[in-house]
Amino acid sequence: MRLGLHGDSFLERLALRAGLVPVPAAEAWGGMALSGVLIAAVELGVVARLAAGPATAAAVAADLGLAPEPTRLLLACLRSTGYLTSRRGTYRLTRLARRWLDPAARRSLGHFVAGVSDYWGWWAQLPEVVRGGTPVRHHDADPDDAYWQRYMLGQFELARLTAGAVARRVVVPRGARAVLDIGGGHGWYSVALCRRHAGLSATVLDLPGSARAGRRIVAATGYADRVRHWEGDALATDLAGPYDVVLCFNVIHHLAAADVPDLFRRIRAALRPHGTFAVLDGFVEEHGRGTAAGDLLGLFTYLSSGSRSYPPAQLRTWLADAGFSEPRRSALRRVPGLTLFQAHPLPRRPVA
Repeated sequence: MRLGLHGDSFLERLALRAGLVPVPAAEAWGGMALSGVLIAAVELGVVARLAAGPATAAAVAADLGLAPEPTRLLLACLRSTGYLTSRRGTYRLTRLARRWLDPAARRSLGHFVAGVSDYWGWWAQLPEVVRGGTPVRHHDADPDDAYWQRYMLGQFELARLTAGAVARRVVVPRGARAVLDIGGGHGWYSVALCRRHAGLSATVLDLPGSARAGRRIVAATGYADRVRHWEGDALATDLAGPYDVVLCFNVIHHLAAADVPDLFRRIRAALRPHGTFAVLDGFVEEHGRGTAAGDLLGLFTYLSSGSRSYPPAQLRTWLADAGFSEPRRSALRRVPGLTLFQAHPLPRRPVA
């Protein structure tokens, strides 16, 4: 089903199948429109207001200090896209909206949705980037930029969907004490590991802006005594150690291929002999047909970081060259695009 083009009648569905509908125009316009509606609903507090109880458009506008007519139109759009229901002029959140957008919901993605507004300007630069212009490189933002807080809160919300499953799969050696979480930002994967393993503590190494936002997130969870943040660039910082587990989650797709081998070698040097190196990322097959979501994510990765998603074969080569075992692979059902690979240091060969 294409975005918003399922057709409300038999004749509309026939026209769509026959190629009579101007699909490109509808998707170019509708994609922005739907994104704008969802972002506005979260930013303006409309979802939070309706999570507190049903209300008319007039009541929502009055309670939030909004203009009545555009509020009515916004609510109508949320209804027609499945986020609200209405009866006799009173609006209620649907189950979909309560699960994913209600600020009080355990799986709420409200901060992530609101933060997507940062991406609009990036996509506007796509023609210039494709002509050979410089990608956005959002990790170069000033450490004091409010962008980092928006970015990390959104990534934290996504991580909550997978952190429990990932923590159950990560092999933690018996008696392990120390974890290094490279590029872990929000720190939630480290929190999940520490919750699962008594006596474990973690150090999250990330860029200053990300680390500062992450400290606030971890402090709010009550785990600041076991998960600390360390400001630095993983490509240049001495990793110290030794560690029992090193995490490298959603990092390598932001890195140039030339930078990964040295990072992996330094991770190998920082691990204890029976430690675990866990890599979680979105990987692409070298050959074969991709999905629309995967291809769009790949383009977004280049646009935002100037990098790319790598095939599993490339990861295996980097791991082998750095002195790791053949990795074990685990797929995550909650987020189909993510795959977890785990490897262990091979014994060092004696110097002749």
